[in-house]
Amino acid sequence: MSENEKSNAERLEKALHFSNTMQTFNLAKNNLKVKVQNLLSFSAYGGTFTVNQELIGFIGTLVNMGKKEGVILDKNENPIQIEDLEDFLEDITSLYFESVNEYYNDYQKLKSSRKIDKVLDIL
Repeated sequence: MSENEKSNAERLEKALHFSNTMQTFNLAKNNLKVKVQNLLSFSAYGGTFTVNQELIGFIGTLVNMGKKEGVILDKNENPIQIEDLEDFLEDITSLYFESVNEYYNDYQKLKSSRKIDKVLDIL
């Protein structure tokens, strides 16, 4: 095998390794997304809600309007009577920040585990 062929084979091997590393990274990233989506599922008052910024904002608006209770749709489009909107808002806001902070910390660990030098070796 000539020197040029060896060099090409090494570059191909590095590219394959990088591709596998990126595939593993993306799979782990998707697993984190699924984990946080599961964490952001909240059951209360006989309904199940997907906690997100939109729900928090909507409930916050109702509370700011002075509403104490109200009917909202859960993630299955079922009307659910929320008897204490302030308590509900506190619960979902707390859950949101706990879940998103955990996601952030896990994502930072995942990002730092990638080997930047592998990228540079290929270039």
